[in-house]
Amino acid sequence: MKIFRSNIFLFCLCIALAVQVFIAFETPIGGSFSDAVQLSMNGVQAVTPVKATLVSVDSIGELFKDLYGEPGHINLSGKSLVSYGSFTSFAKGDVLVMSIAYNPSTKAFDLVDVIRENPIMTFPMIQGLGELGRNILFHVPMSMVAFIAFVIGTIYSILYLVKRNYDYDRQARAASAGGFLFTLMATVTGSIWARFSWGTFWNWDPREISIFILLLVYMAYFMLRSLLEESEDKKARIAAVYNIIGMISAFFLMFILPRITQSLHPGGGSLVGKGAEAPLLNLSGKTHIDRTLSNMQWISVILFLFVFLWIKDIYTRILRLQDKRAEEI
Repeated sequence: MKIFRSNIFLFCLCIALAVQVFIAFETPIGGSFSDAVQLSMNGVQAVTPVKATLVSVDSIGELFKDLYGEPGHINLSGKSLVSYGSFTSFAKGDVLVMSIAYNPSTKAFDLVDVIRENPIMTFPMIQGLGELGRNILFHVPMSMVAFIAFVIGTIYSILYLVKRNYDYDRQARAASAGGFLFTLMATVTGSIWARFSWGTFWNWDPREISIFILLLVYMAYFMLRSLLEESEDKKARIAAVYNIIGMISAFFLMFILPRITQSLHPGGGSLVGKGAEAPLLNLSGKTHIDRTLSNMQWISVILFLFVFLWIKDIYTRILRLQDKRAEEI
């Protein structure tokens, strides 16, 4: 498509990618008072980032309401923050993202620092992940775009078998290559996540095994397409049939296998009643995830989808030039 070749599209894509990185890494994390209490009681994390609205000031301390409307008193302990001035400079109704620590003896919260005043948006607190939760805006959307890419590649393979148009074969190869690339990036981001969550980059978890097999399946597709010593039509037909089978494998490996086996990932064993449902794609049709995070993720999916379509368009044109040059020789 010509739209993917315009300088305006490339400029907008670069800006969107920059915004994606900024949102993922610069957006402050803001939890609730319940998060702070639970983490402090468990001794996991004494200081917790919390997003709350200033309601009033009384003799006990500054009264706030968190994300869910729960009230909580913040003890300043006579603290004056240099970067923000005196705390009394904030007005009623101001939204603050603060680092606080729950004090069981006073049943109140001690202020450690003010992270951001009246933020445009906040990244929801994910207990057990902390700052690592930001990776969810890369790993999950990349996995979803990879599957979409494989679906598009399969559609082009079916079109080739029906219409015998070589351009459909090129489009199928380009889409599958894009899917392979996004699967590889999802594997890398998932390995980084695993390193800090589970201690090692690779644990042979069912999802990790399934994505490894999926990479092998599509590596075989490209090897099959390049090594067959047949006529171009027969080679394309064999590759198209294999691509359709590969799509069936991708669906099983990405959505079925991880949900019928116990897994460290969310959703492991959910189809056999042995685990929690996955946060985004599940049988109940409900999104078990913070709405703000869900919106962020779908924006990331759309962004990476455009990146895939751009890559696919470039690779399709490369394949056309290669075929044209081969015909001239």
